[in-house]
Amino acid sequence: ETKTCRALQVPAGQSQLTAMEFVAYLGINLSLEPELAWIAREMLAAPMPPNAEMKVSSAGVCYFHDTVNDYYTIEHPLTQRYLKVLERQRLDLLCLRTKPSVNGLLFKQPDMLFHKEFRNLQIPCQSCGVMQSTLKCNQCMMSFCQACADALHKNAQGPRKDHTFLTTACGSLCSTCGVKKPQVFCSNCTDYFCFKCFEDMHRRGQRAGHKSMLINVSDGDIIEPQKKCEECEDNPAAFACDYCLDNFCVQCFWKCHFNGHRRTHTASKVCVTPLCNQCSNIRATVFCEQTQELMCTECFTMVHHKGNRMLHLFMDSMDLLVLLERLDPAFQEHMRRARPRVLWALSQLQGWVKGIEARQNFRKRRDVVMMIQRRWRGVLTRRRLLGMLHLHKWRRRQVNSYFLPKTTEDRQKVKQECAAMLATKDVTQRATNASLRELKETILSSGGIDPWEDVVKTREKMEEVVESAPRDPASVYHAQTTSAPFTAGAITDAARTAPVLPSGPSVYTTYENANRFGGAITGPVAGGPAAAAAAGRGADLSRRDLRSQAPDTLRKLTGQDK
Repeated sequence: ETKTCRALQVPAGQSQLTAMEFVAYLGINLSLEPELAWIAREMLAAPMPPNAEMKVSSAGVCYFHDTVNDYYTIEHPLTQRYLKVLERQRLDLLCLRTKPSVNGLLFKQPDMLFHKEFRNLQIPCQSCGVMQSTLKCNQCMMSFCQACADALHKNAQGPRKDHTFLTTACGSLCSTCGVKKPQVFCSNCTDYFCFKCFEDMHRRGQRAGHKSMLINVSDGDIIEPQKKCEECEDNPAAFACDYCLDNFCVQCFWKCHFNGHRRTHTASKVCVTPLCNQCSNIRATVFCEQTQELMCTECFTMVHHKGNRMLHLFMDSMDLLVLLERLDPAFQEHMRRARPRVLWALSQLQGWVKGIEARQNFRKRRDVVMMIQRRWRGVLTRRRLLGMLHLHKWRRRQVNSYFLPKTTEDRQKVKQECAAMLATKDVTQRATNASLRELKETILSSGGIDPWEDVVKTREKMEEVVESAPRDPASVYHAQTTSAPFTAGAITDAARTAPVLPSGPSVYTTYENANRFGGAITGPVAGGPAAAAAAGRGADLSRRDLRSQAPDTLRKLTGQDK
């Protein structure tokens, strides 16, 4: 209950509730529906039912005690009744939009906000509408003349008897000339002027920038409630014409002001303050729709606190002209037909608005749901993949452990065989690199033997071949360390890159002791020592031209073709 129900709280610095607290409690928007402010005023003035009492905490929060059932609550005992009336009045307001003759009579200005902004502004009495207001009730947020204030508050039995009043600026003459009626209110001067005096005093200087507003003061002469119509002299007077200065009833007023220049005449309402039909002592403020009676707030609350009367609805009777127009049989028939159509339109509009909200939020909800689904599917996929990966790792470990040696001796033997295989591979690679370097050095060193060979060009060609070939660290090291001329029978420097074994047979040998070129030589000379051995056997191939095998090479070199 505390979460869904609004709480009434006395404002700081005040001793009792005001109508503004009940406006917020009922959820009335004064800027949109100022005509419903009277419901908050009636709920403020309503006394507690016989079985309830109101208490105020030290923090100013109001709570209510049910004396019959003995329980406490922060919900006002009359909340449901006034919410029902509020719902009905909102429906009637929508229906009144289709009836301009009655819609124009309603007071559309938010008078509560109006009174809060202009505290001392002169306005007519909001009860009778004729006399100039001289008092303002701080709780009702309404301005009254002295007679209406006494009729509404002096003999009241409910909370109205404790209301406080503020005396407003009384008098209906211009503050400057003292002859004409006030027509302009200056907010900076906080005073009232007629048009001529306001223009004279605010024409120049700093007063030219003062903010002002027009005021409509119904300041007609005091009209006795028992005055008769001066036209028919039979019916009680309802209006006083401001131009004819005569009193008319409703029928005679329209008969005399239907055509001609009288059509533009304005009228003031006669001061009519009906009393309650029950107590005949307090001004009637509500009209019961079921019993068709005018009652004050106190009598209505006490008469309707139990039984079927709790379901009775009521209307505002502070303005009798509006009430009489709304009780017209033709208007009642119009409302009877308009209410079902307005309810149907409201239901259609509510469904359409809900559809708009649902369509606006559908995309957001869909995106959130899809994001949750994607994350959940991702989690499941990652779990499945991790499970498959663990299974693969386990199976691979199982297979590897199956083929691995079981005993320590077997594992040691396999390690030694692997080490020997890797060492043999390294030795073979080093020997191959050394043989290639030795062949290159042999070609370069034997280049001067043939007089027809260009040694410089051969070296450049070899360097181009070396630069285009991939470099390895061993060859780089050899190029950096080679500085002495080649000597036959000596171990090449490139072979010294391998570590020297302390003892045992060496994997390297000299070129003369090697049996790599022991057979007959059928191709070009590969090295200096091999060429000397081949010359001793008879054929000297070191003098052949190695650059080209064409038969006309010698003829081109000697220039015989020229």
